Amino acid sequence: MTTEASGPTFGGVAPDTHLLQPLQRMLESEPDRVIAMTRDGDHFVDATVEQTAERVRAVARGLVAHGVEPGDRVALMAHTRVEWMVVDLAIMSAGAVTVPVYDTSSAEQLGWILEDSGAVVAVVENNEMRALYDAVHDRAPACRHVFTIDTADGDDAAAGLDDLERSGAGVADDEIVRRTAALGSDAVATIVYTSGTTGRPKGCVLTHGNLCANVAQTVDAIGSEIRPDDRGLLFLPLAHSLTKGNLLFCLEMGVQTGFASDIAHLPEELGMVRPTVIAAVPRIFEKVFNAAQHTAHSTRKGRIFDRAASVAVRWSKEFHGGRVRPWTEVEHRVFEKLVYGKLRGAMGGDMRLAFSGGGPLGVRLTHFFDGIGICIFEGYGLTETSPTLTINRPGAWRPGSVGRPMAGTTIRIADDGEILAKGPQVFTGYWLNPDATAEVLDDDGWFHTGDIGELDGDGFLRITGRKKEIIVTAAGKNVAPAPLEDRIRAHPLVSQAVVVGDERPFVAALVTVDEEAFADWVQESGLLASCVAEAVDTAELRAAVAEAIEAANASVSRAESIREFAILPHDFTIDAGELTPTLKVRRAIVHGRYREAIESIYEGQVSRADQQGRE
Repeated sequence: MTTEASGPTFGGVAPDTHLLQPLQRMLESEPDRVIAMTRDGDHFVDATVEQTAERVRAVARGLVAHGVEPGDRVALMAHTRVEWMVVDLAIMSAGAVTVPVYDTSSAEQLGWILEDSGAVVAVVENNEMRALYDAVHDRAPACRHVFTIDTADGDDAAAGLDDLERSGAGVADDEIVRRTAALGSDAVATIVYTSGTTGRPKGCVLTHGNLCANVAQTVDAIGSEIRPDDRGLLFLPLAHSLTKGNLLFCLEMGVQTGFASDIAHLPEELGMVRPTVIAAVPRIFEKVFNAAQHTAHSTRKGRIFDRAASVAVRWSKEFHGGRVRPWTEVEHRVFEKLVYGKLRGAMGGDMRLAFSGGGPLGVRLTHFFDGIGICIFEGYGLTETSPTLTINRPGAWRPGSVGRPMAGTTIRIADDGEILAKGPQVFTGYWLNPDATAEVLDDDGWFHTGDIGELDGDGFLRITGRKKEIIVTAAGKNVAPAPLEDRIRAHPLVSQAVVVGDERPFVAALVTVDEEAFADWVQESGLLASCVAEAVDTAELRAAVAEAIEAANASVSRAESIREFAILPHDFTIDAGELTPTLKVRRAIVHGRYREAIESIYEGQVSRADQQGRE
């Protein structure tokens, strides 16, 4: 083990660098190149570089016409769609700063972001979001105008995006050119409010230099894997730094980018766009695997799937170990025809690369996807780091790790195990919040991530937990919940898991059931239950979930193992605030909302298993 590792030498970015330059370069060299794809009925419609640039300029002129000045903040609340990209680029073209707001944000969250950022204009997606804006507008007197991307038929009162574009007819293109030319690496590009589980969100100030540096670092790490005809599909929120970083990388590399209509239609739209590369959080890959496994077992093909999965993992390990044994190669070719091609087909058919971030991806799952022909490069970073600090890459790929430091980046492990970072992608601080900034940026310039990890002798970083999430049992045993939760979620019947046990006599877990998998499981088990709520206390469902718990416990010591669990009557949702828009569990909310379920586990301070042992 080592305590510090650095990436390759990085030349930095020029002082006049800004995020609009990739679009400008393509406009000069390839104006007819398809750069974006959006759904229209049963197909996707292409948009060229020239068409996109024209609309960006039109929106930028409209913003200028409505008094937006360089450095002003403009709020943007919408789900992932091509207009999000257009408005974001237009805001920067006007010299202003984008303040993204999750489309699932509450009125309270929207009001705080508008108030704290001092946004002078807001662009929202629909009338529902407009109603949220109207409810909190009195908290943000600086916000003078609001525009709605999708106005309802017959609603003449709401100003739409088309109205914004038309209003800029009197603004000369030279003004936009002047403002864009005035941008540089030190100019603020965006203020991204963290979705924190407690307290008010903090605004991460990211400059054009921060973001451009991270794009250049990503190109250095995996740019060689991108082909001229590659296609991507964005489906996670663009308000999240992982998706925004992916979009900026696609613009830099000229990747044709599809914008999914919503995540509910993802399986269908993967087939329509046939992406070759995507970026996603681990839960997406888990759901793809679990769904395929469940379908196979429900159609009496479970043994074939399980064998194919085992061969895929073995093939990947042997391939990256330098030699695939002949029998492994034979089995792999057989299952390519029987299983692997169909799995890739479920993801569009052409996918070969994927990037995973936002949480840990299991070793077995990484090898599995690699074995079926989709290489996943797992990385690590935070909103404050633009976002990527480390990444697996060609020639330096180690499942179970989040890769090596990016070019120009240094990772250090502090005495208490916390991961510290330095690099050109690290932000300069939180908006109007010097106290919060001082908590994470020390006097020597190290950013304190709040994550716990370790570096191996080759400089690969492994994440072992969140500093604030480490559970310390009553016996003083430190337990990292994330690895246990990852293994529990690997079970096809499980949707989410939250490990608890801080200052308690033993470790326990709250588990939610995947409702789609449950419907098929009920038929197979013969249990008379129409929903999860009717089955949470049945011996059959508890036995099924216990399999997942036992699989997780096999990886830890007795003191760290889960001794008891509770099955919740329904799954966590984004709308209920239990999940972030990128499907991370909000622990503080879950702990508070299900306090009674947790207390019932520990009632009497003795686990059910111990009680049975005495009997």
